Amino acid sequence: MIRHQRALATILGCWLALGCSVASDEAARPGDVLLITVDTLRADRVGLLGQERDLTPHIDRFFAKGAVYERAYATAAATSPSVVSLLTGLAPVEHGVRLLYQLVPSEAALVTELLPDTWQTAAFVSSAVVTDEALGIADRFDHYDDFVDEQELHRVNYERRAERTTRALLDWVRTEADPKRPLFLWVHYIDPHGPYHAPEPFRDTLAHEGHVPLEVRRIPRYQRAPGVDDALDYVDRYDEEVAYQDAQFGHLVHELGAVRPLDEALVLLTADHGETLLGHERWFAHDWHVYEELIRVPLLVRGPGARKGLSTAPVSNVDVVPTILRHAGVSPGSHLSDVDLRQPGRAPRSRVVLAESTKSGGQWLAAISAEEKALVSVGAGRSIAEKRAYRIGEPETAPSPESPPAEGDLVDLLLRFARDDPAPAGIPEELRRGMKPGAPKVAPGVSAEAEERLRALGYVE
Repeated sequence: MIRHQRALATILGCWLALGCSVASDEAARPGDVLLITVDTLRADRVGLLGQERDLTPHIDRFFAKGAVYERAYATAAATSPSVVSLLTGLAPVEHGVRLLYQLVPSEAALVTELLPDTWQTAAFVSSAVVTDEALGIADRFDHYDDFVDEQELHRVNYERRAERTTRALLDWVRTEADPKRPLFLWVHYIDPHGPYHAPEPFRDTLAHEGHVPLEVRRIPRYQRAPGVDDALDYVDRYDEEVAYQDAQFGHLVHELGAVRPLDEALVLLTADHGETLLGHERWFAHDWHVYEELIRVPLLVRGPGARKGLSTAPVSNVDVVPTILRHAGVSPGSHLSDVDLRQPGRAPRSRVVLAESTKSGGQWLAAISAEEKALVSVGAGRSIAEKRAYRIGEPETAPSPESPPAEGDLVDLLLRFARDDPAPAGIPEELRRGMKPGAPKVAPGVSAEAEERLRALGYVE
């Protein structure tokens, strides 16, 4: 199936590379790689991308001289398929992970397997969705720390606060990392993910003017806070989580820089997906559509060869792996993107990137170019339920009944994609009846009650 999926992506190669350049000569021992992913971090919450609330001063200072991508997109609006794209450089149709709690197929090589054997690799994750039980990738790292033993505010899911994940990474680097080998470090934080409940001293530090009545039917059950009837309070709480996450980023790079030459390292920060706040049909949610708020993510790059600049060309998180490989002196294969994120001025504006949101009841697909965006809804049996097209910057409102059917090259591209996808509507046949989650390390099993809570969160079909 993987070979079939890769052939499909080649057919739709307008968003993948047509070739890869030979890696440039670099030092015999390249600098480390630090890949930071922040679960549910919207692009518009980062100061370098226009946020005026000063939520991310540490991130902004660190990447001030780096490459900044204004229109970076995740391949999916859900954690598992998006994270696997970040680690493989492949689209979900290629690597095969379309839903949560799917194991990564052995044929889909991670960046850790593409780096030379001289590299030491380690991961530190904060969410049950990316534990080894959920993805099955621990054996592809030299060290995989997925001890998520804290329950969220409403006891929906297991996680680990950023402070403890940061401490785990720093302790390992100080005691286990080989000073003579370059490191690949991946850290996945979850704090901006709901329910929004920042720790002290960040909790209840933000205020707002005005009042937006909370429409309970629009907000997921796991997000609901007793006694809160102002939707803007939820926005404040989300932003407080972002501010806490930024402080932890500052601590991480400061302490890591004391033991490793961070100025020589390639550092990338991005998110697995975004979040709706007060927009569209559902508030304070993700993993249900391909609106900009859900698939547009921050993407910041700093390190050797990285040029300062702001790019408005569309890029994808599949570009992360080939960028890391070039930094390591490895030429990416021809099946990977030819975009080098260290060079913001070279990202082609002619490119089209794809994204999806796949659920058991159907799928939304998006194709994004420099000027346009198309959306297609795919139902059972590959039926096309809806087609939309927008100019970039135009509000993504639902079309009226009188609106003419959307047409154009991007719509046609998505229709071909839906037709040729080996998994109809993105759902592999073996998963069409639903999925049962594996338990996180700290729980010996998943009770019926816990499974229902995971379903409410969107983690179980």
